[in-house]
Amino acid sequence: MKALVFDTGPLINLSLNNLLHILKPLKEKFKGEFYITNSVKRECIDRPLTSKKFKFEALQILKLLQEGVIKIYDDPQLKPRTLHLLKMSNNLFKVHDNYIKNVQYAEVEVIVAYQLLNANAVVIDEFVTRMIIENTLLVKDRMERKLHERVFVDKENVDIFKDVVKNVKVIRSLELVSIAYEMGLFEEYYLNIQKPKKTLLEAILWAIKLNGCSSTEEEIKKVLKIMNV
Repeated sequence: MKALVFDTGPLINLSLNNLLHILKPLKEKFKGEFYITNSVKRECIDRPLTSKKFKFEALQILKLLQEGVIKIYDDPQLKPRTLHLLKMSNNLFKVHDNYIKNVQYAEVEVIVAYQLLNANAVVIDEFVTRMIIENTLLVKDRMERKLHERVFVDKENVDIFKDVVKNVKVIRSLELVSIAYEMGLFEEYYLNIQKPKKTLLEAILWAIKLNGCSSTEEEIKKVLKIMNV
């Protein structure tokens, strides 16, 4: 099925930056479905609506859900397969002979939903979740810097895990806003200033980064170069 499956982070990120409006035209251009899982709904809609933090952002995301821009995906296989993959993903790295919990249930659930749907990509901003799929050793290095401890890789478990997720394609908010920029969805912000297009795109990319999208300054510079601004 032609679909994208969204984790919680990108939706919160887009809402914090007043960018959720890009999802409808992006979906129309994509000509497929945008899905979230029930766990993602709980994280970005249900729980925030009962608290003060992210409450307005939750309302914005709920509006998209009620309008059908994003939809809930559910399947009887989702829970057992998520629990299985969650156990695998949290048995990759050790400190002092204890496995480190790397990822949360909702993050793994969107990966499983992607696999069940045979979707085009999963949208994840969080560094660890993305990197355990794309480059496991980078996660080890970051953990060692963060924990100031030597981290050991369970190579057997990593090999099994990598085989399970080897075909998972991950994109981020960074890619979504870059496509939206190419589509001209931000033209109202071409203001009477020096280098208006570069200033705008740079502002959007840094806003996305500073609100949780795992991207580097070099990646931002690369996007600016590709867009020729």
